[in-house]
Amino acid sequence: MSTEAFQAGVAALKSGNKALAREHLMKVVEQDETNEQAWLYLAGALEDPDEIRISLENALHINPQSNRAKQGLEWLRKQHPAIFVEPSPALPEATPPAYTGATLALADLPLADKPLPGQPITQTPFPTTQPLGQAPLPATQPLGNGPLPATQQLAPPALGEVPDVLPCPRCGAPTRYVDQRCRQCSMNLTIKADRQAPSRAPAIIAAILSMLPALLWTFLAILIFVDTFQNYNDFQKSLRVIAPPGLTLPEAQKKLQDEKVARLEEDFSESITPVLNLGVVFLLIGVFGIVMGIALIRRKKYGYWGTLIYNLIYALSWLSLLFSVFRFESYITPIAESFLISFKVSPSIQSPADIQAFFTLIKQVLFTIASYYLIILVLMIFAWKSVSRQVVRFVPQFEELADPTGHFNRGVVYQKRGMWYLSMLEWERAVKLNPRDSTYRHALGLIYEQMKRPADALQQFEQALSEDPNNLRIGQDRDRLVQTLRA
Repeated sequence: MSTEAFQAGVAALKSGNKALAREHLMKVVEQDETNEQAWLYLAGALEDPDEIRISLENALHINPQSNRAKQGLEWLRKQHPAIFVEPSPALPEATPPAYTGATLALADLPLADKPLPGQPITQTPFPTTQPLGQAPLPATQPLGNGPLPATQQLAPPALGEVPDVLPCPRCGAPTRYVDQRCRQCSMNLTIKADRQAPSRAPAIIAAILSMLPALLWTFLAILIFVDTFQNYNDFQKSLRVIAPPGLTLPEAQKKLQDEKVARLEEDFSESITPVLNLGVVFLLIGVFGIVMGIALIRRKKYGYWGTLIYNLIYALSWLSLLFSVFRFESYITPIAESFLISFKVSPSIQSPADIQAFFTLIKQVLFTIASYYLIILVLMIFAWKSVSRQVVRFVPQFEELADPTGHFNRGVVYQKRGMWYLSMLEWERAVKLNPRDSTYRHALGLIYEQMKRPADALQQFEQALSEDPNNLRIGQDRDRLVQTLRA
C-alpha cells in the first residue's frame, strides 16, 4: 500500500497537483516514518514553510548525508529566515527497519524470467538459493556517482522535483518520465496505483441505496419461508387427523386412508413448491445485492461491477414496464374498467374517472421506482474513481539505509521483480557499508556478470573468496567466469 501511495504521490506532484500529492505522501510517512524519499517529496508538495522545514529535517535526520535535504533547508533559510530563529527541537531517533532475511522477505514475490531480446541465456546460481535471472544485460554503469549509458549523467533532482530522466529498473538505460516502456529492453516502466477520488461519498451512497431494495427482497424471502413453515405444520396436523399414529384399520379402510394421504401430500407439494422457489429467488437476489453493496463500500472492483449490473437490470426492467403502461394504456384501460367494476375490487373505484386516477397513480409509482435506480446509476458513474486504479510511472526510492542488510534485502526484492539494475545499486550500497561480507560481494559479482561487466564481477568474486576462502559456490562461480573469459 505504501509503495502504491508513494508512486501515486510522485505522479500527482509531477502533474502539478500538490494537494493530491500531499494526501498520498502523508499516508506513506504515516506508515513508514523512516522513508527519506517520501519526506523529501512531501516537502515539495507542502505550502507552509514550517511544515516544509519539519519535513526536510526529518529527511536529514534519517540520512544525515542527504544533499537534497541540506540544500532544501539552506534555500528555506534564505527565503524564510524567521522560522529558524528558535532552535529546532531534537527529533526522535529513527529506528532502522527490521529485516528477516532475503528468503523470507521474498517468499511471495514472482521471479522475473523474461530474457532480453537478442541476448543469450546463461545460468548463474544466486546466493540464498534464489536464481538471479537468466538473461545477461548490456553493459551499464552504476547510478550512484557514475554516468548512465551514452554518457548521460543523472543529476540529483531539486527539492520536491520528480526527475525527467530515470534509469530503467532492468537495464539501467536512461528513460524519460513519460515513457511507459524502456526502448532498450522493452520493460514495462509503469505500475498500477489506487486512484484517489475527491470523495468516497458517491460509492457509499450508491451502495446503501442499492442495498435497501436488496434488504427488502431478503425480508420478503424470510416471510415466505416463515409462511411455508407454518403451512407445513398445518399439513402435518392434517396428516395426523387423517391417519392418527398407532391406529390399526382394516385393509379396505387402510387403503382408503393411504389414498387420502397421498392426495393430500400431492396437493401440498403442488402448492408449496412454487412458493419455495420464489422465496429462494428472492433470497438470492437480496443476498447478491447486499454482498455487492458491501464490496463496493470496501472499494472492491467486483463490487462496483456487480452493483452496476444489479441496478442496471432493475432500471431497465422498471423503465420497460413504465413504457409498456404508457404505450398500451389505451388497450389496458377498457379491460381494467370491466374487471375492477364487475368484480368490485375496490369500493372507491366506481367510475372511469376513478380508473384513470388509479392508472395515473400506477404510472407515478413506476416512474418513482425507475428514477430511484437511475439515481443509483448516476452515482455509480462518479464512484468509479474510488475503485479504479491508475497507471503511473515507477519511481525508485534511492534513500540510504544505515543497515547493509536492508540494502541487500531490497536488492533481492528488485531482483525477484526483474529490476536487475536497481538490484545492482542496492548491493553496491550493501558492499559499501559492509565490505567484508562475502554474501554481499558474491551477489554483487553475479549481478555484474549479468550486466556484462565481467572484470568487476571477477574482482567481487576474488574479494568474496578472500573473506570466505572455503565457500565452494563462490569458488565455482569464479572458476566458471575465468574459463569464460579465457575462451
